[in-house]
Parts: sequence; C-alpha cells; structure tokens
Amino acid sequence: MKSLGLSSLSNSLKIFTPKEELKIFYFSIALYNLAISLVQIFIPIYLFKKGFSFSSILLFFALSQLGRLLFLPLAAHLSSFFGAKKIIVIAFVFQAIYFFFLQKIDYFSVGFWGSVIFYGAIWAFLYLPCAIHFSKIAPNEKRGKIIGQINSYSAIFSAAGPLLGGIIIFQYGFNYVFLLSILIIVPAITLLLSTPEVSKIRKINFSLVKIKKVYPDLIANGFFNFQTLINFIMWPLFIFIIIPQYQTIGFIQTISLFISLIAFNSIGKLTDKFNRNKLLFIGSVLNGITGSLRILANSPLKIFLFNTISIFTGPLQAFSWTAKLQEHLDQEVRTEYMTLFEIGGTLITIIGLAGFIFLSRIMPFKEILIYGIIAGSLSGMFINIVRK
Repeated sequence: MKSLGLSSLSNSLKIFTPKEELKIFYFSIALYNLAISLVQIFIPIYLFKKGFSFSSILLFFALSQLGRLLFLPLAAHLSSFFGAKKIIVIAFVFQAIYFFFLQKIDYFSVGFWGSVIFYGAIWAFLYLPCAIHFSKIAPNEKRGKIIGQINSYSAIFSAAGPLLGGIIIFQYGFNYVFLLSILIIVPAITLLLSTPEVSKIRKINFSLVKIKKVYPDLIANGFFNFQTLINFIMWPLFIFIIIPQYQTIGFIQTISLFISLIAFNSIGKLTDKFNRNKLLFIGSVLNGITGSLRILANSPLKIFLFNTISIFTGPLQAFSWTAKLQEHLDQEVRTEYMTLFEIGGTLITIIGLAGFIFLSRIMPFKEILIYGIIAGSLSGMFINIVRK
C-alpha cells in the first residue's frame, strides 16, 4: 500500500522538462545549502566550546562515518525501491533532526548519540541519491557547466549565511541559529516533492558491478572524502584560535562565498571544454599546495587571502572530480556503483580519522591541527588514481 501511494503521488504531479527539473533541483539544493551555511563552519567550534576535547570531536565525526557506513546499504535499497529524489527528501528531514539533537549535545549523552546517528544518516541518504538523480537529469557534455551553476545558485542563496549565523550566535546563542536552519529546510523539501520521480524503480543487484574493475574509484573517493571531512573539522578550529569571534569568522566566509560566484561558473565551463583528467590533476595539486600553506595564516587578513585562493583551487579539483564520477555512473549500474563508491570512501575516511584520534592523544592541540590541515590538503592528490 505504501508503494502504491507514493507511485500515485508521483503520477499526479506535473511533468517538467529536464531544464525545468534542473532549475527546481538547483533551488532546492540552494535552500538546503543556505540552511546549513548558517551554522556549518561553526559546528566544530560549537563542540569545542561545549567542552569536547579535540580527540572527542574527532571521535564524534568518526562515529558518524561509521553510522554512514551502516546506513548506506539501506539508502541504496530505498533509492532503488522508491526513487532517488524521495531519499534526498528524507536526508533533508534527517538534517533538521540532526540540528535538533545538536542543541542538546553533551559528551555521550542522548544528544550526542542522536547527533552521531543522524549526521551519519545524512551522509548516506544525501550524497548517494543526489549523485544518482543528478546523473539522470544532467547530460554529460554540459555537466561541468551545470555543476558550476548549482554551486553558483547555492553561493547566491548562502553567501550571507555564515555572517548571519555568526551574528545570531553572538547575540542569541546557537539554539536560535539551529532553529532558523530547520525552518529554511522546509521549503527545500517542498520544492523537491513538487516534481515527479525520474529514477527507474528496480531491484538492486550488486553482482552487476565488478569490484576488480571499479576499485580505483572507491579508493580515490576515500581520499576525497577524508580531505573534505578533515578540512571541515580542522580549518574552523584553526581559524578560531586566531579569530575567536563568531561574527568575524562569518564575515570572512561570507565575503569568500560572494567571490566564489566568479569562480564557479568559469571553472564549470572549463570542466566541459578541457580534458577532465588533466584538470583533476592540476586542481588537486594546486589545492594540495595552497591548502597546506594555510598553516602560515596568523591574522584575519591572511585567513581571508587563503580562503579566497581556495575558492579557485577547490572547485577546480571538485568540479572535475564530480564530472568524472558522473561519467562512471553513466557506464555502470548507477545505484550499485554509487553505493560501493560511497562504502569505499567511508572506510578510508574512518581509518584516517582513527589515525588522527590516536595522534591527538599524544600531540599538542595546535600541532595536530597543523598536521591535520596538511594531511587533509595533500590527500586530495591521491584522487587521481580514479579510472581514466
């Protein structure tokens, strides 16, 4: 009965052209990014100010990645049975619940475990179906441009988010910014539900994907995931040591997002016009070098300069990486391939975080931050082992 009801709902919705579907997808993702931009850069700082030790912060994120690993098979089966878009909607709901639990977090409390579980579920239920849905509605020859447009829409919507979030946190506290984020997620969900499902409903079959063939992609994704998460944890804490003001951190991030509007569209088009393998190599090397040099930042001006540089090197790596992933999704059985891709990435990320948890117990806080930023930046170079 549940399957019949969802099918009936999809059949009753207006049919949109691929271009219209893309625009709705843009706006929904942009609203979601606005919601998380209010608070995302402050979450490691929030945990730190809550009294979590650095090793405890790393443990929080490592456990969430373990939860992601456990949720991935479920997300894959649900995507195959109900369609990818409906699972993205579930991820948006999980994001709201995650913010709710963060308000009540304390070490190993109900809030802690609730946050861990739902943060892991977000990773599993969002990135896997997003990649599947995007590969269905975006033609390969225009994917770089479309990736740039999605990021531009998101930047337009969320540019003021960090500054607004920093001001709200300073004036009223974290609970109010969490509440505002939850409220913004609601229209993002409504937009996604306004269009019918485009994914083919089918039974999942992992035997259709050969591990021996795709394993380089899984390992490459591990380094990309590790780079993303370790930078998400380390860089805000590094900034907070130098600039212990939420408004200033938010202001720097907001200005950086406004500048990113210049980079996103041009780099997106570049990804379509030039060899993606070469762009991926150039982007990962430049991002690795400039990312590592961030440890030299010792003032607000230098932090702003390094943030600005990363706006150009980061997308050069990330856009060509996403376009390469989409090429392989076209060649493989989408859901099965993406599930294995995410499992491989999550396993390597957990191993990397476990290593830093160990180091954080024997090394000073500032020193481990420096090593983490360098390791996170340089790990992106290893994504070049992806299949050509």
